[in-house]
Amino acid sequence: EHESLRDKAVVSTQSTGEIECLRALLHQCVVQHVAGEDITPQATMLKLKSARLVREVTDSCLQFWGGMGFTDDVAISRLYRDTRLMSIGGGADEVMLQIICKYMGTHPGSRK
Repeated sequence: EHESLRDKAVVSTQSTGEIECLRALLHQCVVQHVAGEDITPQATMLKLKSARLVREVTDSCLQFWGGMGFTDDVAISRLYRDTRLMSIGGGADEVMLQIICKYMGTHPGSRK
């Protein structure tokens, strides 16, 4: 039982670090956007990583609840379903990766 709680604490700490990195990228994007720069690649990376992190965290929470996490009695059930939409609604992960590759010049058929 203690190992499980310790593992959750480690995941929480890792997630907090990733959130802070994403927050820094968001602030950088705002500054660049206000300056009139194209932030498409950075915003796409931010959207992709944020959606993946949210899915990872909610999946960890669902794992904690076990089978009960899939019932309507706990909020994680709805959150788990809703977070899936983040990776679909704003553009599927594959679309985000294609946009990033295009800007990096690594997309098949793109030129640097």
